[in-house]
Amino acid sequence: MDIQVISEKENPLLKRREILASIDYHGGSTPSKADLQKVLADHFKANVDNVEISKIMSEVGKSKGKTWIKIWQEKKVPIYAEIKKKEEPKEEKKPEKPKPEEKKEEAPKPETEQPKIEAKPEEAKEEPKKEESEAPKEEVKA
Repeated sequence: MDIQVISEKENPLLKRREILASIDYHGGSTPSKADLQKVLADHFKANVDNVEISKIMSEVGKSKGKTWIKIWQEKKVPIYAEIKKKEEPKEEKKPEKPKPEEKKEEAPKPETEQPKIEAKPEEAKEEPKKEESEAPKEEVKA
């Protein structure tokens, strides 16, 4: 793997170096962050715990790309290879949910074939009137 530094900036406030590098990985697939973290730690003579890979962008159709790297002086970043090892068993231990039995339902008929039932507005209005007329009326005498 060939590494060429495009730009390098010292950030004293955050105590880190910010590097944009071009990488050529010779016909293989884009390297994982774990693999790249080890290679870049050797290249920049830094501890693997202090190398952080922010982003890897491959060029379309080529085995080249760019990567944004942060090399910290004090902060220890997680080692990407160890993170993957911890995540893999969690995925395997997930209990599978039982699939509900599939019920065969008839497909609904298109709207043109289904008869439309509509309530008449006059009938709905008459029912409350009947209830009022059926109730006994009390006469008020003065």
